[in-house]
Amino acid sequence: MEKELEPKGEFRDEKKENLSRRISFWFSLVVSIALTCWYYSSNPPDTTEMMKMRSFFKENIMDVAKFIRLPYGEMEQFAESKTHPFYKTYFKASGVEKDKIKALIHISRDYNPNQYWFNMMFLWVIAFTSLWFLGLMLEAVMILVRRDDAERKWRRKQNVE
Repeated sequence: MEKELEPKGEFRDEKKENLSRRISFWFSLVVSIALTCWYYSSNPPDTTEMMKMRSFFKENIMDVAKFIRLPYGEMEQFAESKTHPFYKTYFKASGVEKDKIKALIHISRDYNPNQYWFNMMFLWVIAFTSLWFLGLMLEAVMILVRRDDAERKWRRKQNVE
């Protein structure tokens, strides 16, 4: 039993392990920040007009949902009875625009103006922890491979003697 414990000191190198931990941490930090910046540049936050529209949808979800499900004739009467410009523009919009607006209404039901920034922070946290975890797992695999290699060398040495 004591002979099996002997090679353990040979494969552990604290300096290399500390260096690899630091590299893993900083690599994860830099790549997660770069990924978040890339996402921010490719998906900018909503404009002020879009935020107002989504807030309007959230506040008036029942009326808006009822309006978009109405038949054409009733939709025209409903649009004339409301003062908000959305009803008139939706009524005059093309089919593709109406589909986009319906999708926007659907995602605006629980809209919060700060959710974009919350999502950005959450993206960074997920990216950072995932990359750091993968780096630590890679380090653990390297330690296990070194340990197995040291044990194999030690057994060969014992068999030769």
